Amino acid sequence: MVHSNCHTHTVFCDGKNTPEEMLLAAIDKGFTCLGFSFHSPMTPLADWAILKEDLPVYTAEIRRLQSLYGDRIEILHGVELDRDYCGVDVADYDYVIAAVHQLTKGDLHFDVDASPEILSEGCDMLFGSDWLALAADYYDRVADFTCRIRPTIVAHLDLIEKFNEDNALFDSGDPAYQKLACGCIDKVLAACPDVLFEVNTGAMYRCGKKQPYPAPFLLRHLYERGAKVIVTADAHTTDALDFAFDKALAAIRAAGFDTVYELRRVDGKAKAVPIQLK
Repeated sequence: MVHSNCHTHTVFCDGKNTPEEMLLAAIDKGFTCLGFSFHSPMTPLADWAILKEDLPVYTAEIRRLQSLYGDRIEILHGVELDRDYCGVDVADYDYVIAAVHQLTKGDLHFDVDASPEILSEGCDMLFGSDWLALAADYYDRVADFTCRIRPTIVAHLDLIEKFNEDNALFDSGDPAYQKLACGCIDKVLAACPDVLFEVNTGAMYRCGKKQPYPAPFLLRHLYERGAKVIVTADAHTTDALDFAFDKALAAIRAAGFDTVYELRRVDGKAKAVPIQLK
């Protein structure tokens, strides 16, 4: 079973709990490792991202926790780096999560995961209500950004499906859409064969999404391409730290995988863990 989470947000960006509260909750849950991440500073400024001036304070707090609790749990210092990030030196962190939360065109931009209304309005405004055009732009940005920075982890691959339960916004079964999403995976793996794709339960906790990111057809494609996957909670509160991990592992197993990875460092590499379903 998985006893760690490396996608963890706190009050330093858009989380609800302090780093220490998150850490103590992880210890109570029997975690062997907790990785702290934060939304990197953005250009233009996003209200869910950390402020550049808070970075030294944040790092100092993580280092303090490592010194206090490091004998009880492994604590990693990571970053969720957005495509439009600024003011971050990736060399300062134990691992990097690559993400695309915004789509932009000129001076116009919108968050793809803010609400279904904002996503729909953004599609109308930037893409003339063409959902395939939006998907093409999104997956191109994910692939280009990931290939450029070569992160440890690719975040919530199909984030644009957050509000698309039962195809409420667009048809995710459309072969043209699936070709775009699978093509993104192929581009990433060609440049970064050892990157970890997260199976993320965050939207299951926060908005009732029925399944984790990425969708089953993408998990199958990842398996067929020999990719590596890691389970994450994308936790913004203490009680979300291991939310629906059993369902995530079942989805991963159903796609064909018998192994997931954890960021427990062994000789500088992620650790492979056999999937054990209850």
